[in-house]
Amino acid sequence: MIGYLLRGLKHPVRHMARYEQAHPSHTQSIDEVLYLALGGKRIERRQLAHCYQIANHMKDIYADDITLSVGPGEKLLSFLESSLAAAVADRPETPSRPGLERISSSSDPEITAVNAAFALALTERHDLLEGDHRLYDLAHAAAMDAPRVDFEGFRRRFRELAEEPDSSAYKQVLVDATRSYVGDEQKAAD
Repeated sequence: MIGYLLRGLKHPVRHMARYEQAHPSHTQSIDEVLYLALGGKRIERRQLAHCYQIANHMKDIYADDITLSVGPGEKLLSFLESSLAAAVADRPETPSRPGLERISSSSDPEITAVNAAFALALTERHDLLEGDHRLYDLAHAAAMDAPRVDFEGFRRRFRELAEEPDSSAYKQVLVDATRSYVGDEQKAAD
């Protein structure tokens, strides 16, 4: 009965459940993390928005852990695949200069690569993929279009999020992810 009810939970309800559990992913102040990670650093507005998106992906993983632990994930996998396919579908026919051809669409390639890492990580975390699934090819295309983004690092970071982190550990994961995204390699390694 509980499995049946949880399978029907809408995405916002799963987030509410995590908040009610006082799960660090849903109680940690993102603004605090951004101050810690970016203090004294100037970044573009789009990068700041992307940092919020990265934090949201982590929340989504914990919210989806609820449903995917008790029910099938075919609908989620289909949604992630179609969303990523839409983001990488708009290839230019001819590159403006050799070696500079875009592999993904006109959407921001850096956040598209992070989104692809999220999609793979979430589906791998719950064993929803076969080794030859199309999502791997789509994610590869997105990653190739954003060489500055540590695609494998984000994929690993998202996939290996601790199931029940303490507040301090979760905050550190968010700080590291933020620093990695904005290119603060030295601080991210600390």
